[in-house]
Amino acid sequence: MIFTIIIFLLILGLLIFSHELGHFIMAKKSGVKVDEFGIFFPPKIYSFKRGETKYSINLIPLGGFVKIHGQDGEDKKNKRSFSSRSMLERAKILAAGVGMNMVCAGLLLTIVSLFIYPWYRGFYMGIVNTFYLLWFILKSLGLLLWQLISTGQMIGEVMGPIGIAAFTGEVVQAGFLNVLYFTALLSINLAVINLLPIPALDGGRLIFLLFEKIKGRPVKAKTENLVHSIGLALLIGLMILVSWKDIARFF
Repeated sequence: MIFTIIIFLLILGLLIFSHELGHFIMAKKSGVKVDEFGIFFPPKIYSFKRGETKYSINLIPLGGFVKIHGQDGEDKKNKRSFSSRSMLERAKILAAGVGMNMVCAGLLLTIVSLFIYPWYRGFYMGIVNTFYLLWFILKSLGLLLWQLISTGQMIGEVMGPIGIAAFTGEVVQAGFLNVLYFTALLSINLAVINLLPIPALDGGRLIFLLFEKIKGRPVKAKTENLVHSIGLALLIGLMILVSWKDIARFF
């Protein structure tokens, strides 16, 4: 049980790290200041500062964060502020986390493929399997949403962190390559979910950029922050509900 929990935390840490690393790298590349790079959510376990950025490892394993200077609309006159950058630069920074999750999945599936196929096919099959899984997840999500809209019921079961942690034990028993494949699947899932137009997620923030493009001016920072705060509260509530069902199902 303890071994399974450790593996689950390592998988979760990798997914979160790769996602936040995408935002971090693109922000740095664009010359935007990054105040903090955090794995998991506070309270802090350990932190240190290198240059202008604080790096932290936190206690609650439900996600991670990159505090990008000016992301909430402040300090617009500062050239190194997120809010002072062009719409294209901001969109790249917001989408980079999703992109890095896809890169992570591609690398993991390539490693799996190199164990299964000759090396000259392994790289090709890794890319093919990445796009196959992406298509499978998009199709499954579309079917799930369609069933929810048309019937008011959700087909299948949706697992939260507790359910995934419990299922990780079965994957570990199936072998190392299955763990890599499972991690790649979760990474693509994380990418797709983050692109959904839901407040507090990357997709929700990109929607606000689209509104800015249509209106010709940004939405008031106070309004956008309120919407994201409400969205975050609803997401946390949904996670608690799904986790409660996970406990009932697995335990």
